[in-house]
Amino acid sequence: MDSFLNDIRYSSRSLMRRPTLTIIAIITLAIGIGANSAIFSVVNALLIKPLPFPELDRIVAIWEKQPSRGVVRNEASMANYLDWRAQNQTFEKMGLYRWWSTNLTGVEAPERIQGFLVTENFLDVLGAKPFIGRGFAADENQPGKDAVAILTYGLWQRRFGGDAGIVNKTITLNGVTRSVIGVMPQGFNYPSGAEVLAPLAITPEMARSRQLHTYYIVGRLKPDVSLARAHADLDTIAARLEKEYAETNTGWGVVVYPIVEDAVRLYKTAVLVLMAAVGFVLLIVCANVANLMLARAAGRQKEMALRAALGAGRWRLVRQLLTESVMLALVGGALGVLIAYWSVDLLRTLNPGDAAKFAPGWDRLGVNLPVLGFNMGLSLLSGLLFGLAPAWQISKTDLNGTLKEGGRQTSSGSHRLRGLLVISEVALSLMLLVSAGLLMRSFLSLLATKPGFDPDNVMTMRLTLPVTKYKEEAQRAAIYQELVRRVQALPDVESAAAVNYLPLGGSNSSNSFLVEGIPDPPPGQEFVGRYRICTPDYFRTMSIPVLKGRAFTDQDRSGAPPVIIINDAMAQKYWPGVDALGKRVRFDGPLTEYPWMQVVGVVQDVKHELQTPITADFYLPHAQDVWSSMVLVARTKVEPLSLAAEMRQQVWSLDKDQPVFEVRTMGQVRSLSVSIYSFSSVSLATFAVIALLLAAIGIYGVMSYAVMLRTQEIGIRMALGARAADVLKLVVRNGMSLALIGVVAGLAGAFALTRLMQSLLFGVTPTDAVTFAVVTFGLLLIALLACYIPARRATKIDPLVALRYE
Repeated sequence: MDSFLNDIRYSSRSLMRRPTLTIIAIITLAIGIGANSAIFSVVNALLIKPLPFPELDRIVAIWEKQPSRGVVRNEASMANYLDWRAQNQTFEKMGLYRWWSTNLTGVEAPERIQGFLVTENFLDVLGAKPFIGRGFAADENQPGKDAVAILTYGLWQRRFGGDAGIVNKTITLNGVTRSVIGVMPQGFNYPSGAEVLAPLAITPEMARSRQLHTYYIVGRLKPDVSLARAHADLDTIAARLEKEYAETNTGWGVVVYPIVEDAVRLYKTAVLVLMAAVGFVLLIVCANVANLMLARAAGRQKEMALRAALGAGRWRLVRQLLTESVMLALVGGALGVLIAYWSVDLLRTLNPGDAAKFAPGWDRLGVNLPVLGFNMGLSLLSGLLFGLAPAWQISKTDLNGTLKEGGRQTSSGSHRLRGLLVISEVALSLMLLVSAGLLMRSFLSLLATKPGFDPDNVMTMRLTLPVTKYKEEAQRAAIYQELVRRVQALPDVESAAAVNYLPLGGSNSSNSFLVEGIPDPPPGQEFVGRYRICTPDYFRTMSIPVLKGRAFTDQDRSGAPPVIIINDAMAQKYWPGVDALGKRVRFDGPLTEYPWMQVVGVVQDVKHELQTPITADFYLPHAQDVWSSMVLVARTKVEPLSLAAEMRQQVWSLDKDQPVFEVRTMGQVRSLSVSIYSFSSVSLATFAVIALLLAAIGIYGVMSYAVMLRTQEIGIRMALGARAADVLKLVVRNGMSLALIGVVAGLAGAFALTRLMQSLLFGVTPTDAVTFAVVTFGLLLIALLACYIPARRATKIDPLVALRYE
């Protein structure tokens, strides 16, 4: 113990004797360890344990699938769920939920909140309990007994001030009075974004429906049941149902995923790529600090020789030097905690992709005990990583030679080690730069993608009319018609309309359909298209060109002949070379005979997601297919946000209790649709630039040190007639040879690494030649500059001074 304390005291004094080098090493390590700690906090919160439920390995998400259409995850039908629940042999419990966005009224200002309708056993499946009040009773899924609700912690605090007496008080949701029976604990965020839970009243008609696929299923496996066994169990049931209900179930199967894997699937790859990126940065940091330690040790060889002469063994010298390295790393790690705190605060502020709402575990993002433990472990590992090889190399002391030469000897092993460290820095930097370049090109490709409409000067806001208040479709249609008319009349509005889902808004409706004159497709191979419900003037408001025929008019009302407008892709697919106007389509439903709808117009293709291909899309007039939830859109003559208050006022002039939400410009909608891409690409680019700077510093440092060691040799060369250009080429050639080896190694690594990023790329291949070429050229240019500066200094050496050197 005394020996260890002596090592610490001696290391402290030794590090303080070279404060500049020590401070540079500590700051460099703080950046590397701090960045890793910050991103690990995201990994810990979002990937390791994003859900606060017991026995997570037993909880699964169950989806339907339709392989013939390439659908690997689809919501389930109620009747199929009930059969799975009744017939399975491997599940302890099985429950379901569905989206239920609802209006909260009667408490200060009206607000649209995110709710979910769930089965009575939903919380039991998760192993979650309210921390105030109770869960749902077994009979509260029955119609007439479902007027209860459970609040999440966030809503309870935000709208009810954390009222401990909230249980048994009433709230109004979509015009229905419900009794609050419980509050979920802080950290409960499943389903993602949940603010209130209410029981799903299952009617006999719902229980018989196999056509409507709108339910999300969760299950808890029996103890010791594997995922494969549960999957096989449900596969057997699904096959049986396919035979028994061929009209609705042909082509439909079932798939089971661990609930954590299912919850994080949308952002797992992006988070892991960022973790790998900061890992690369730390490796480059360690290589740089290792080079600093080697440079520092050049002046300590006499010291090491004296200690060896006095009886210190090689392991004793290595231990002493490693103590110094670990102390550096621990101090750097401590500063890295501050960087991690700042970075996590920045992440919370940026909230990429609305992660606070949709990423389970985001509310637990922070520098907590697991992150601090990771920081400590990483600091120790880094100290060993950058300290071991230099310590071992320095401890190989030539006792006699060092003492005779006065302490300045540099072995070929040290030269090779420095060269290897520079090569590794260049290789890692190139891999990171290529990855960042591909992501940046993907992001720029998304931004350059033409969406098929003009997003500039368009204001949007969503409202949902409660069917309990507006019971008749005609009422709801009249409200939207009058609202659009009032907004249209505002002096700074060019045109206005309403649509059920915005393009690039993240939500879509799709349905199978039949085409008159084309044989009906076999079960499992239905024609499927996405559709929008909109009011007249929608295409003019969004600047979507009508290529043929006409847009909707006020004459396309309820009771008038059903009409439909299709996009150009649908026209080309189903009526190639033929005018689609006048053709007829209808929704496909085994239990319902839908009316035929006549095509009255063809519009330009619109991108509903920038990263997905154009599909067959069609539009229906709102008056003929009335939706309660619509987005009000207005093309403005002024900055769109300046009209938000006036547009809200028009809503409240019709209904003072009507919440207005998702108030955004179309520019903001577009930015939000690519926010994950922008965040990933900018973050990775930032780390890549840091890596590039560190690699350049590493090359510069090694070449500067090499020039210093070869001062006498360079002086002799110049005294014998070598020109400045010859010296310049000599130094640059030595440095660039290391850089070129690093580039070759980095290219090989990048070819392997970028294939793992395929799912994050858009409009660019993982082996994009332009990206590889630009990055390689840029890196070599930076390396050349890093070599040129010390090489230029070498040409200024005075031969007379150099010949007297040592």
